[in-house]
Amino acid sequence: MIVSFDFGIDLKEYADRGKNNSFPTLDCCPNCKCISHGNLHRNGYYWRFGITEDLTIKIPICRIRCLNCKANISILPDFLIPYFQHTIGIVLDLIQEYIQKRKANCSRQLLRFYFVRTIGN
Repeated sequence: MIVSFDFGIDLKEYADRGKNNSFPTLDCCPNCKCISHGNLHRNGYYWRFGITEDLTIKIPICRIRCLNCKANISILPDFLIPYFQHTIGIVLDLIQEYIQKRKANCSRQLLRFYFVRTIGN
C-alpha cells in the first residue's frame, strides 16, 4: 500500500536529507484501520529513482509494517507518482506537450506511455 505525503520540499532537498527526512508517524493503519498503538513499525527503506529534466537521483522510501494485518505501507513523497520514476511535474509537462502535439524532450514512446497510463487511450 502506498501513502502519499507532502514533505514540503523538492526532489533535490529530499535526496540531500535522505533517511533524515521528517517521515510521518501514522496513527492508524490505512489498510485495516487498526488504531492500537505499537502496531505500526518502521520496516526499513527501499531505494528508487526520481527523475527531473536535469537530475536523476536515487532516494530512500520509508516502509512501515502493520503487525495486525501484515500490510506493508510505503510513504511516498507527493512529488512522485506510484510506479513512475519521473516526477509529477515532468509527467504533466510531457502529457501537455503530447496533447498539444508539440515536440517534447523525450521519445514519442515515452510520451505515449505516460499519456495512456494516466489518461487512457
